[in-house]
Amino acid sequence: MNKKTIAIITEIIPMISAVTSYLLIISKFDSAIIRGVISVTMFFAFFGFAFFFIGRKLAKGSKAVRVLGVLDCITTLSVIGFYVVVILNFGL
Repeated sequence: MNKKTIAIITEIIPMISAVTSYLLIISKFDSAIIRGVISVTMFFAFFGFAFFFIGRKLAKGSKAVRVLGVLDCITTLSVIGFYVVVILNFGL
């Protein structure tokens, strides 16, 4: 695989992780395994900005990587916003 393909794959990871964690959070299933999956996917989604820098470093001139990089930053902001809403909801 070339660097552009690897960069695109690394840019997609946080977005898929965020969607997966949000869907698992609102699902009615609850077990230790699902909570572990939510934790791991939230971790990947939260560090979307790191994937942004990795993708930019690997594929410097690719327009797709730039667009996905912006979406990675939006993913990170959505995770932070989710935690802010949760903290405000619990009144902490």
